[in-house]
Amino acid sequence: MNIELNNNLKGKCLIATPSIRDDVFGQSVIYITEHSTVSGAVGVIINKNLPDEKRKLSNLDFNQYKNQWGKIPLYFGGPVELETGFVLHESTDDEFGWVLTGSRQKIQQMAQEDTIKPVMLTAGYCMWDSFQLEREVRLNNWLVIDSPASRILATVTPQKRYQLALSLAGIDNVAYYDFNGGGNA
Repeated sequence: MNIELNNNLKGKCLIATPSIRDDVFGQSVIYITEHSTVSGAVGVIINKNLPDEKRKLSNLDFNQYKNQWGKIPLYFGGPVELETGFVLHESTDDEFGWVLTGSRQKIQQMAQEDTIKPVMLTAGYCMWDSFQLEREVRLNNWLVIDSPASRILATVTPQKRYQLALSLAGIDNVAYYDFNGGGNA
């Protein structure tokens, strides 16, 4: 996908290319929840489970709820504020339909009222400084796809989301794809 520096990536998904080899971002699919060239970008990894020993979050406990909130799976959302829980949830106020909330009061209120559908619960999130994400996209660290994250989240298990995202980007086998071209931008 070709992007210009002034394009807003909010609502899009990033797919890590093989050039990213670290444990945090390697083979990650990230949903971008906020993006601007002034303040940078925020997103959550949508395809990595959180190890059981990391499941205690300082601001969230949904065991008390018998509704859909008590059954939300917990995922690794990113390395920023890893000890804090965030909820990606539906919102009629957002043009892309999903919002990331980390406020303990707001999350507890949503869970008690049970009027907002949670999409996923994450420990931590991802954050980029101003123009950092644009540079990383230009360097072919990330592929950007327009396909809605809901399609990726709703159809397959977390372990299969990376492969599905690649296929939505038109890549069936990363071994045969040249990521060293002129970049996405």
